[in-house]
Amino acid sequence: MKLTVAIPTYKRPEFLKRCVESVLAAAQGVDVELLIMDDSVDETNSTLYASWQSLGSVRVVRNTRNLGIDANICACIENARGDYVWLIGEDDLMRRHSITRVWPQLDKDYPFIFANYSYITNDQRLVFRDRSVDITSDSMAFDSFYDDLLWSAGFIGGCIINRTAFLDTRYKDFIGTYYAHVAGISLASKGQAIGLVSEPQVGNRVGDASTFTWSSESFGVFQGWRKLLAMLRPTFGEQHHASAYRTHKEAHGYLGWKFLITKRADGLLNWRHVRQLLQDETSSSERLRALIAFALVPKWLAKMAYGAYGRLRRPTLAPFSLE
Repeated sequence: MKLTVAIPTYKRPEFLKRCVESVLAAAQGVDVELLIMDDSVDETNSTLYASWQSLGSVRVVRNTRNLGIDANICACIENARGDYVWLIGEDDLMRRHSITRVWPQLDKDYPFIFANYSYITNDQRLVFRDRSVDITSDSMAFDSFYDDLLWSAGFIGGCIINRTAFLDTRYKDFIGTYYAHVAGISLASKGQAIGLVSEPQVGNRVGDASTFTWSSESFGVFQGWRKLLAMLRPTFGEQHHASAYRTHKEAHGYLGWKFLITKRADGLLNWRHVRQLLQDETSSSERLRALIAFALVPKWLAKMAYGAYGRLRRPTLAPFSLE
């Protein structure tokens, strides 16, 4: 089998249903396995699974113990039957022609294929940003991708992974950073060409804290990226490390004013988070901004400003289409 589309899921059946429906629509007429790795360790999704029993293309693996975010993502790759594994979040949506559009890239034996994606609103109706990155070619050297675009692979829906190449790496050493899948991609792809799909194929749901199952661990997740890069530094060297670190910060605005005010509005910048940041690998200016945002910007004010910004921006957003 050439392709598995794999969904790591955790207790969000309403989103999982829409995601699966979008993948099944994209997979019509193509021999694709749809794998669901359920880390809920309860019956949250049982009704959905019963409704899909007649679909031979859907396979569900229920973890007997909670693996956690990145271990469950890696389990998707470990349990897949396809030569390539396209990861997608349970609250994201695949466009209708996505699989047929990436199919030609699967014949080129790349260790990794990056598929561009759109940022969509919490309700999955509107587009915040049409494409994550601006790319025009259908391949590039991974070392260049590492420098400029590695941060975009943090979103799993952009990742189509050569299963054999990935499993031959020491990706398990990186479980706990939240980004073990990026480590495996990086180690498998170093020094090689990778495939690119420039047109956005997936809607990546973003928004406030409710978007993420890991929202309470928000700062740990962002700091996990720094840990990932530090662990990859001996393999890729100082220059690549510095470039990947810089472009990640620029892309996310991590620990900038907008980032911190947004976190304050979401209730994710309290003293526990600030104390964690003071202990983590952060610069003196980042620590100072975090302290000022916590001490001088009350949550109600941050929430009011964030809400006003959202209301002003929403009428300017285009609808998100699955076509």
